[in-house]
Amino acid sequence: MSVKPTTTSMTRAETIALVLLTLSQLVLFLIPVTVLGQVIGWPASLRLPANQALPLVAANPLAIQIGYWGYLLTAVAMVPFGIALRRFAMAHGAGGMLTDTMAAFAIAAGILKTLGIVRWLTTMPMLADLYVATSDPAARAIIEVNYMTLNAYAGGVGELLGVQLVSGLWLISLGLVFQKLDMRINAIISAVLGIAFALTAFRTMAPALNALSAAVPPFALVWLIALAVTFWRRGSSTKEAEKHAA
Repeated sequence: MSVKPTTTSMTRAETIALVLLTLSQLVLFLIPVTVLGQVIGWPASLRLPANQALPLVAANPLAIQIGYWGYLLTAVAMVPFGIALRRFAMAHGAGGMLTDTMAAFAIAAGILKTLGIVRWLTTMPMLADLYVATSDPAARAIIEVNYMTLNAYAGGVGELLGVQLVSGLWLISLGLVFQKLDMRINAIISAVLGIAFALTAFRTMAPALNALSAAVPPFALVWLIALAVTFWRRGSSTKEAEKHAA
């Protein structure tokens, strides 16, 4: 005879942690948007050629560190966020392989993003300093090649895989989890955002998708606020139901 696993409701502390982790994705992302956006025109600066990008990086070392540390923390926070979402799903009776897969995608996205972002805190500033310290065309050409190579590889890992493809798969699987929880509006929004993010990973084959990659993130940020409110209300309503049942 099989025994169904029991589920326990989330504590108030767990609900608060989930809400804060949800909002952290918004708040921490605003750091690079604000700091790097004003100083170097991020994220458009990622597409600049080396001879334009490297002087910008060298001229703004503090902004680069502050902005990319904020972005790095956004990626790192994806790991506990995925775990907290799994706990939320299990507490409401939606455990199983789908929920585990959703959490795994969240963790994988956080790791891939981290691998891509860390170059801006270490290697890129070093290359930028070397670039502005020399006027030798041959030396600068070598540095430019190193910059382009590293940017292509780490950008592919962090952006194409982490920010777009794997994050898209995470959002799609999260939408399916929400569907199991009868959170239909959140399910639809999550799935649509997930499909959009995943599609932008193929912009190298279809350049027209670049417009989509610029349009989707603002909608995702607004969705995070709505999602945090949903989690808070769901947690509060569950506690109220438990009090009345007692």
